[in-house]
Amino acid sequence: MSFPSAVAFLWVRTWRNRVVRQVQRLKRPRYLLGALVGLAYLYSLVGRSVFVQGTGRAVSPNARLFAELSLEVSVLGTLVTAWVLGADRPALTFTQTEVQTFFAAPVTRKALLHYKLLRGLLSAMLAALAATLFVGRFTSPRPVLFFLGAALAMGTLYLHGTAASFVRAWLVSQGRWGSAVRWAVVAVLLVAGMGTLLSTLRDYPLPENLSRPFAVREWLRDVLNAPGPRAVLWPGRALVAPAMARSWEGFLRYLPASLALLVAHYAWVLAVEVPFEDSAVAGAEARTRRRAQRAARSGNLRVGRVPFVLKARGRPEVALLWKNLIARRRMGSGLMMLLSFGVLGAVFALVMGDTRLFSNSREFLGPMALMVALAMAVIGPSAFRTDLRMDLPKLELLRALPLTGRQVVSAELAASALTLGVAQWVMLLLALVLGVGADDATLAPWSTPVVLGLLPVLPALGLAGLFVQNAAVVLLPAWIPADSERARGVEALGQRLLTLVGTLVVTFLGLLPATVVALLVGYPLFTVMGRWAVPLAGLAAAGALFAEVALGVAVLGRAFERLDVSEEQSNEA
Repeated sequence: MSFPSAVAFLWVRTWRNRVVRQVQRLKRPRYLLGALVGLAYLYSLVGRSVFVQGTGRAVSPNARLFAELSLEVSVLGTLVTAWVLGADRPALTFTQTEVQTFFAAPVTRKALLHYKLLRGLLSAMLAALAATLFVGRFTSPRPVLFFLGAALAMGTLYLHGTAASFVRAWLVSQGRWGSAVRWAVVAVLLVAGMGTLLSTLRDYPLPENLSRPFAVREWLRDVLNAPGPRAVLWPGRALVAPAMARSWEGFLRYLPASLALLVAHYAWVLAVEVPFEDSAVAGAEARTRRRAQRAARSGNLRVGRVPFVLKARGRPEVALLWKNLIARRRMGSGLMMLLSFGVLGAVFALVMGDTRLFSNSREFLGPMALMVALAMAVIGPSAFRTDLRMDLPKLELLRALPLTGRQVVSAELAASALTLGVAQWVMLLLALVLGVGADDATLAPWSTPVVLGLLPVLPALGLAGLFVQNAAVVLLPAWIPADSERARGVEALGQRLLTLVGTLVVTFLGLLPATVVALLVGYPLFTVMGRWAVPLAGLAAAGALFAEVALGVAVLGRAFERLDVSEEQSNEA
């Protein structure tokens, strides 16, 4: 059997086995239900836009300008980083199995290159498909054209990165003069690019009246269409143009240049004579070693400084709280992710030119902080997972601790509840200081009382959502994937959606008693105190939610003591 036939057989059998394994998993109810929900969600999200509305629907100029600029800058950044960042060795990676199978076989270097390059182009096509489903429908009226153009662009970028790594490795092998030539060329190009940018900004200064609608957008379009920036952004525009084509005529006009770039890069990789076998073997061995260390939880463990000192004496459940707080610090903060989305939204609004939002930063930042706090009450229980969901593989170990079920459940809940509550308080205090609706005569008097009322309510609501998700771990452990598992596929998406929807439904059902308590307390006080009765009503509602969670923790603790994880998983299997 020839090498191409063997590779084709390997790919076909690999995909067949993967599909068979996925179908066999659908025999389990949780995977079948998750797959159905995931498929329904994907169709509702992208199906109609691709199969029904994907025949020329209009895309707003703002979205198109932002998409073109983002894609062009991303492509240009990828091209630059291919020459500046990363290790100076060939960027071809082989698995340990591929090294043992192909490197010992009578296979030529060119055949190995064809194998890896074709596999990389296939991965680029899959990435282009994902980009079309989730991004292209917002930026292009022709999803099919966007997919074809994105596949060409991503494939060319992959080949360029591979070729750049080959050239860098060759320059390093030539000694000091090779590195000097490389960095001299990079420096000249960067200086030329900065000079072009400064010269263009001198000819097209920033508008003086930024409060005028779409002033920044018009200025940005003029800057990008200037001769200098057009030359700098030409590589990005050449690769992005087919994906952003509005018609088949435009796509066919850009297609020859894109295909020529793809073929030229492919030939470039084949033409550069750089040995990659040694680095591929070393890389495969290093990845195998790291994978084995992660599986055994061993290796070079580094003990860092901890922000909280655990005393030798005290309540035993505090140790679980301490462990989860340390884990939250190492895993990163969900608050930073939410703040990043807020900053990106602000930048998006600025680029689109609606700078009226920024004429008074307090009018913009105050409502944004309040919106982030409200959003965290909904998505926070899914983002902050340092609780029973993180310790799902160790439930038997938790049950063996000399703690009651109520102590374990309350301690596991405490870390996520504290971090989520503190994040919400920071956002609410920021909204309180900056003010919400200060320029509106109707909203301004209610701003402070409403925010004060939300201070106890939102952390209590987040705690209720966390309790619901942890209750699912105890009551349905076989249906909840552990955080350590890399759950992928449509069924994993459906399971996460089911968890989110179930959490929202149960949480809002739990809000009904709290709402009744808030009305019973707030309505009589409103006749006496007016709008300042809202904080007291919020405090009463939060107390009702805390009482519900406390009762639920007591019941869930008994269920945790009777939990048999092995039996649950065997029944599900």
